[in-house]
Amino acid sequence: MNDKPAEVKILKASQTLLLKTGGGKFSPDQIHKADEVISNNTIDFTEIAVDYLAQLEHAIKICRTALAQNADDDHKQGMIRPVMALKAHGKMFRYDLITSLADVVMGFLEHIKKLDKDAIDIVDAHHKTLSLIIIKKISGSGGGSGDILKDELQSACRRYQSKNSNNFIEA
Repeated sequence: MNDKPAEVKILKASQTLLLKTGGGKFSPDQIHKADEVISNNTIDFTEIAVDYLAQLEHAIKICRTALAQNADDDHKQGMIRPVMALKAHGKMFRYDLITSLADVVMGFLEHIKKLDKDAIDIVDAHHKTLSLIIIKKISGSGGGSGDILKDELQSACRRYQSKNSNNFIEA
């Protein structure tokens, strides 16, 4: 085995990126305060999620219309944005199952070359599942049912990939 440590190349962030994201270090006190805010938040995530789910539903309709009209643009980004937002926000508001399911669909959408009916159907089923989770206020991981939902979604994505390998970008 090679005992020599790998050489790491550090790239300095551009000024534009630093302006967008900020820079500098966080004190342990700042990190603790931020963690407390997240842990003690009382915001009702369902209101936020409903907006993202409406955006996703709208994007699905646009994608179906574009597909039916053989449009050049398949509008995939319109579906990615709300799924990405649900993935990012779910865990923060203790809806871990939403984050897990959105993560699966994000990976799926990122590997589709061009949307087709089956891919849109998978995202539509995902939308309906997340809508039920929000309506029933299933927070946390969803327990055994959450595991089953995630497994089924992953299976649907794998079936799509094996059936449509020509439309799937390998990681």
